[in-house]
Amino acid sequence: LFSKQEVSALSSKIYGKLAITNLKNNRKTYVPYILMAVLSVMMYYIVGGMAQGNNGLSKNVKMIMGYMNGLLMIFSVIFLFYTNSFLIKRRKREIGIYNILGMGKGHIAKMLAIEAVITAFISIFGGILLGIVFGKLMYLVLGKLLHYDISVKFTVEIPVLEKTFAFFMAIFVLILLYNLLQIRIVSPVELLHGSNQGEREPKTKWLLAIVGAILLGTGYYIAQTTGNPLDAMTKFFFAVVCVVLGTYGLFIAGSIAVLKMLKKNKKYYYQAKHFTAVSGMIYRMKQNAVGLANICILSTMVLIMVSTTVCLYMGMNDIISVRYPRECEVSIYRTNAQTEEKVHTIIEEIIRKNNTKAENERIYHLGELTGYLDGNKMILDPDKYYSDKTSSSVVLIPLADYNRLEEKNETLNDGEVLLFSTQTKSYGQNEIYLDDTKFNVKKELNKSQLDEKNNDKDIPITYMIMKDEEPILNILKQTYEKSTQNDETKASLMAMTYYEAFDMKGSSELKKNVEQQIRTALSEQVPETFCSCSGRQINKDSFYELYGSLFFMGMYLGFMFLMVTVLIIYYKQISEGYDDKDRYKIMQQVGMDKQEVKKSIRSQVLMIFFLPLVMAIIHVAAAFKVITKLLAMFFMTNITLFIECTIATIIVFAVIYCIVFMVTEREYYRIVK
Repeated sequence: LFSKQEVSALSSKIYGKLAITNLKNNRKTYVPYILMAVLSVMMYYIVGGMAQGNNGLSKNVKMIMGYMNGLLMIFSVIFLFYTNSFLIKRRKREIGIYNILGMGKGHIAKMLAIEAVITAFISIFGGILLGIVFGKLMYLVLGKLLHYDISVKFTVEIPVLEKTFAFFMAIFVLILLYNLLQIRIVSPVELLHGSNQGEREPKTKWLLAIVGAILLGTGYYIAQTTGNPLDAMTKFFFAVVCVVLGTYGLFIAGSIAVLKMLKKNKKYYYQAKHFTAVSGMIYRMKQNAVGLANICILSTMVLIMVSTTVCLYMGMNDIISVRYPRECEVSIYRTNAQTEEKVHTIIEEIIRKNNTKAENERIYHLGELTGYLDGNKMILDPDKYYSDKTSSSVVLIPLADYNRLEEKNETLNDGEVLLFSTQTKSYGQNEIYLDDTKFNVKKELNKSQLDEKNNDKDIPITYMIMKDEEPILNILKQTYEKSTQNDETKASLMAMTYYEAFDMKGSSELKKNVEQQIRTALSEQVPETFCSCSGRQINKDSFYELYGSLFFMGMYLGFMFLMVTVLIIYYKQISEGYDDKDRYKIMQQVGMDKQEVKKSIRSQVLMIFFLPLVMAIIHVAAAFKVITKLLAMFFMTNITLFIECTIATIIVFAVIYCIVFMVTEREYYRIVK
């Protein structure tokens, strides 16, 4: 009665209707999944435009946005596959029924393919559309954070649009292939029971629990004992790996041990609200534990990422003050008295022309070395590579310059030095060696105008005041003759450096103009000299670019991780609601009333829900010290501000977490009811 073309068309309509009906019937699980996919596409498209578009952003900002786009690519793949696993698990029973009723796996594949096409179309086109709509807003926000004077342009970038479409289409194709493979290798009966297969009561894996505790303890120990910011850079990632693996181990093995302990506690276990919750969780804890560990790790990432980037951005003025102790700093390498006088005159003339005044001046000569302290011996590094040991910058200053700076009249004999360290711990020895050259420590200074004591500096500095320039030049020559650098660089390192720094009165704009004029004048009038000029105001834009970009990245990725955390929690509770539906139905049939069901549900949800949050807060507290060392690498030493940002982030996150708890608890009860 029908031609092959008509049968094919009719068949396609049936599969299309089935696909649409299935999506409607499973909207509780598919709507959040599609929403997350749409937001992922939107975020990827916007950041891709920032990284690659012709939009007025600087090269450095584009580079940071490029790294951020790479992270979004990785996490989009992981999160979409992870959330899809919840969907396919819930669909197995439904697909099994189709299979038993006579629909072949080839037909099921067609139906799933149509569903995938619909999902991909809504997600990709919806995400790109929202990216275009909200892109302008994101560009304005970024421009505000970076303090750009010119407006950042937003344009629809066709290459970025094409790349976004191709990337997410590839993800959805891979997800479809994964789902089809899951259906193909499983029998109809297994599909029918795939979403509610029970598990045997798991055994307590003490070895895994002990290993998890050791790994977690190792991560915490590294975080607490790391004292040097440079060490923190190398050790932090190892500590993170230990904490992540330890978290999985403790959640998988430790949670079972805790539940069994609760089961043995008769006073606790034999209560209606606890009996059902504990007995139900103990049989599914292997599956629960991985999900809980994922939530814990994601929550920790959100808290650390948001608190650190907020702190860096809010503490911008503190950071600039630490990086530049004076408003303007001028350094001359391979100097001589004539050049120094000329430079000083140029600076004075520019300050006078701009009707301002130099204050808190610091003028002295110095020789700089790098090494690490081993007992009373400073092992010097001629190539200025930071050692894996506790590195230190060694600054050698002539006594005459020190006396002029401090307005003192100290005296030194040959081989004697005055010592000042930025570390609060005193040196406490009468001798110090620079490689094999011995010096007697006449006095260890507790304070100096050269610097301040601060253990949170990225690299501690040891200042040594010597009798005159001769021993300084000898040390520099002995050290840098062994350097592998080129002759010109070695010659600069072996010579004394002239340093002049000062503050100014006036507005930020005035100071910026003065700093720019000094920089221009030095490059034009002293071209033959290795000379550098830096200052707070002329470098503030670059600081805003770096820390503003990091803040934007922290908020952006923090929002994505928060979204994924909420979605995992939601799917976890919905999935368990369907799994527990029959169990609670039986319990009501044997006498449990609705009020007791509610109490049991609240007990179970509370037990599962807040454990990851508590562990995440413990992780953040344990990592606090090592994070402060990492922040010191970015010149952030205001620990009080970081504490405030961390506490505020935890409170905001906990409020959102509680809201999600109330929503998922209500949905869980509706399913069970």
